[in-house]
Amino acid sequence: MLRRLRRAVPIIFSGRIDWLPPKQRPVVLIHADGFNTLTKFVNASDVSILDPERINIFIVLKMLCSFQNSHAQYRIKFINAVQPKVVITFIDNDVTFYSLKNLVSGPQFVSVQNGLRHNYSFNSQGGLLDQLDEVSKQISPTCDYICVFGLASAKLFSTYINAKTLITGSIQNNFRETNMPHAITSDVVFVSQLQAFTLEGSSVKVYFGQRGITISEFFEAERQIVRALDTYCEENELRLVICGKRDQTHTYEREFFESILQPKKPNFLVRENGSSTYDAIDATRLVVTIDSTIGYESLSIGKRVAFMSGRTQSADPVGLAQTRDTNFGYPLDLPANGNFWTNQATTTELTRILDYLQVVTDKEWATEIAPYNESLMAYQPGNPVFKKLLLDLGLTLIDGVKSDA
Repeated sequence: MLRRLRRAVPIIFSGRIDWLPPKQRPVVLIHADGFNTLTKFVNASDVSILDPERINIFIVLKMLCSFQNSHAQYRIKFINAVQPKVVITFIDNDVTFYSLKNLVSGPQFVSVQNGLRHNYSFNSQGGLLDQLDEVSKQISPTCDYICVFGLASAKLFSTYINAKTLITGSIQNNFRETNMPHAITSDVVFVSQLQAFTLEGSSVKVYFGQRGITISEFFEAERQIVRALDTYCEENELRLVICGKRDQTHTYEREFFESILQPKKPNFLVRENGSSTYDAIDATRLVVTIDSTIGYESLSIGKRVAFMSGRTQSADPVGLAQTRDTNFGYPLDLPANGNFWTNQATTTELTRILDYLQVVTDKEWATEIAPYNESLMAYQPGNPVFKKLLLDLGLTLIDGVKSDA
């Protein structure tokens, strides 16, 4: 316990501390991530945040009195103090969440998928599926509902977690309007997925099971595709925009792409807010991505998207030849290439796909992508399935609609 208290000292002195007991609320949100999304449905005053970056002294004292000192016990006592109807998280890859249902009686537990899920991580054998396998040796990972992007994600989660899966698509993406015309300001947008630190010289590795590659190798696909894409756009007189993932405080992202295309200065857009990437994509004709979530979201609303899903092929084509995690459509077992995707990040493949996306008609495109959207990323304008779930769980929505329960 003393060791844990010493770890808490920096949090206490940084001001990330709550002195009063948590108030009873209908909802406990585990992790602050997702609060802005959740409060589009329920009042902020109905939500109590269990934030791992903060300490509630009242809960800590209760733990001391009962001689309990684990992170799990902190969460349990916090939830019991709030007495919510629903415990929800938007960090669906937090494996510890799936142990709480077995330890707390009363509330319903809901996990909401907020990103593509694979089995690689910054730690050896630390991928999501590896973690769930390890946890399963001790308890059965459980929650009441998991809101997932599509059928493929539902099957993946159901393999490891005892829960009812609901296909909701991306909650945030479902707020996008598709029936409003947008002024086109570019021809092609490339979606950056860079980390918030310098890649060159970094000791950080990405592990696929026990096999690790450097973080720089992991993003080699970006280097190859951006060079080829810039050449393609120049030859075809297309306006290229590189859409950044980070805000203006992370200057490295812009510098990374400038170094690839030097001496040219690319048209680079920093991420200004939560919707700026969506806005840039709405204002373009074609989208190019390696394997970003927003690429799949954009496909679901009918945008023409080129998926250059060749991370492992670019980084280590021999050692990772059998690794499927970065393939297009994972966890589905799809062909290595299709009209709008490839698992090889090469100039030839990029040219083939972009040539197709420029000539396919709207009707042909709608037919082309229809089989993949329900499997990979459903689009549900207005989030009707998610709203119904909240109502069925006894919550009052922000528009005043109440459950009959």
